[in-house]
Amino acid sequence: MTIRALTATWLTLLGLTLAMWFLRDYRGSDWLAFVVLIVVAIKGQLVIDRFMELRHAPILWRITLSGWLLTVLGVIGVMRVTTVP
Repeated sequence: MTIRALTATWLTLLGLTLAMWFLRDYRGSDWLAFVVLIVVAIKGQLVIDRFMELRHAPILWRITLSGWLLTVLGVIGVMRVTTVP
């Protein structure tokens, strides 16, 4: 992985974080909860693929970490849906 690609990834992560920061005032919105979970999934997968360098790792490692990420986000999503009146 080149320094240019890592810098582009870091800037993407920074941009997504800033976008979420600007959306922080829309609490309680159902669509925002969905958007936040999608953005977190994208950011998490970028970290797994680029910074942990698992893009070219054995498939078991990628499935394990990506599965963990999706499981945690899925549980959070289900909890959000079931607790909203």
